[in-house]
Amino acid sequence: MKLSIIELAHLLVDDMFIELTDSKLGQGAVGFVFKGYVFPRTQTRFKQKVFAAVKMSYPMPQKSMGLLEEAYRMSKLNHPHIVKLIAVSKLSFQAFRPMIAMEWLPGGSLAEYFREHIRKRGNDAPPVYVRDIVDILRQVGEALKYLHESRDAAGNEISHGDIAARNVLLTSTKLQCKAKLGDFGLPLDFGPRLPIPWLPPEIVSCLDRTRIQHRPESDVWMFGVLGWECATLGAEPHYQRTVDEIQQCFTWPDRGLHRPPSCPLDL
Repeated sequence: MKLSIIELAHLLVDDMFIELTDSKLGQGAVGFVFKGYVFPRTQTRFKQKVFAAVKMSYPMPQKSMGLLEEAYRMSKLNHPHIVKLIAVSKLSFQAFRPMIAMEWLPGGSLAEYFREHIRKRGNDAPPVYVRDIVDILRQVGEALKYLHESRDAAGNEISHGDIAARNVLLTSTKLQCKAKLGDFGLPLDFGPRLPIPWLPPEIVSCLDRTRIQHRPESDVWMFGVLGWECATLGAEPHYQRTVDEIQQCFTWPDRGLHRPPSCPLDL
């Protein structure tokens, strides 16, 4: 995909309007994510700054282009359960390390929620209700439905490519909240960084995964794995299994992801 500055013009701001903090939130396929701020273009901008999750690419041309492509994809989406892109640094098209700012969700990721719940288990951990898990999955499902019904500028179908608890962000540290799908920056050519345990058989079994096109059907498979993550309160799918072992699991009735004893049959 060839991008020009015009395609993101409505989101471009000078570097001075995006501020990074020392708080690193994580890292993905194309760059690091920091807690930061975005300042509106007004005289009182320092009083009106808003929290943001600021992603900066790794210092490599391929990663820089990957981040700009992620920004372009996000700029075309508008849904209550998809993280919004709010600003792109003007220097992104000149510097070696582009920087984008996304809306801040204070609850962190669903994966982080599960880790914290397990850490507190037996002490102060609140109960996790099936109805809350189902509601989170419903919200992600609505985001995917919108995404899969959308088309890019060339009329091609759109998919996410990394549906997992780590990419479901929450507006609150309580599970009864709004969930949003984030991180649109994982193309299939990132080799060993691919989330193999979440990927469908047609991609995992391919000898050259860089030539496989991720389609909406692949997202649906990954959504099923996300459901298993939720049912197990954050367990890692296919934990410590090799790629060959995962491929063998695909021939089993439950695809190697057993139903937890505490999970209701209807779920």
